[in-house]
Amino acid sequence: MARGSATRSRAASPTDSATPVTAAPFRVASVMTQFRAESRGMYQHLMGTNVEIVVAAEAASDDEAYAQASACEDVAVAELERLQRVFTVFDPTSELVRWRTGELDVVSPDLAAVLSAAAHWWRVSGGAFHPCTGLVRARWLRAAAEGVEPAAAELHALAGRLATLPFDVVAGTIVRTGDCTGVDLNAIAKGYLVDRAVAAAVAAGAVDVLVNAGGDLRHHGARVLRVGIEDPAAVGGPPKSTVDLHEGAIATSGPVHRGFQVGETWFGHVLDPRTASPVVGRPSTTVRAPDAMTADAFATVAGVVDWEETRALVASCPGIGVLAITADGDQLTCGEW
Repeated sequence: MARGSATRSRAASPTDSATPVTAAPFRVASVMTQFRAESRGMYQHLMGTNVEIVVAAEAASDDEAYAQASACEDVAVAELERLQRVFTVFDPTSELVRWRTGELDVVSPDLAAVLSAAAHWWRVSGGAFHPCTGLVRARWLRAAAEGVEPAAAELHALAGRLATLPFDVVAGTIVRTGDCTGVDLNAIAKGYLVDRAVAAAVAAGAVDVLVNAGGDLRHHGARVLRVGIEDPAAVGGPPKSTVDLHEGAIATSGPVHRGFQVGETWFGHVLDPRTASPVVGRPSTTVRAPDAMTADAFATVAGVVDWEETRALVASCPGIGVLAITADGDQLTCGEW
């Protein structure tokens, strides 16, 4: 991503406000000698989406605070760019591609962390989360291009290939146990990148950080953000619901924006690796969690399994809450929503 594709702004609001706010910029001197300033940037085509970064810092003067906030934003962007080079499947020199083709055996802590998390969510979800679902996506993309749905027998065979993982985690070490060329971590790596960007900005001195990567959102700081949940039946209209987010993350999964047009039939892009077929009847599933990687992975799982399975999983995962919007527009919640 070229830095020239970014836009950055500087704005202000009181630092001592206790009123819940939306993710909007602020910059103003407090009644003390400490000043707070905020820098906001919008970055295009990072991680395959648009990424908003809002960073606040404090210093002895207004200009120093803004300079610190801007520097922290740069640190967050640099961390996203570094990790994108690790996880992209479109660059043959990326660490993920080199590992999955067998060129690398020992992986970095970043790749090990995400592969380990992927294995964990595959186990606890009973296969509803699978890091090789990209193989299923590729087949449905071909179906869209050809205008013909895959045969049931072919989908059954494809689901059979995803009945196991092609790698294992042994004492913290990633071990390939099969063909890993189809491993694609998009359903979980984006959340990890968001988390690491927030952590990098905080380590650089930021006091408040928001990173929003196409709906995968993580916030750190004392203020409360009011986040709108899109109505899948009225995209672009007023939010269906809102949720206040203090310290934590939110991610949404749903078929509204992406999918497969196969002949005259539209299929959403959310795929069940257990059947190798698109999920129907689940327009939107939103998850709040302590971190973005957990929210990202759980939103994928909850967008695949039925509501009773979702409730059972939430009961075993402290700190997670779920909002599901049904095909009839009803709102179902569970956990710490």
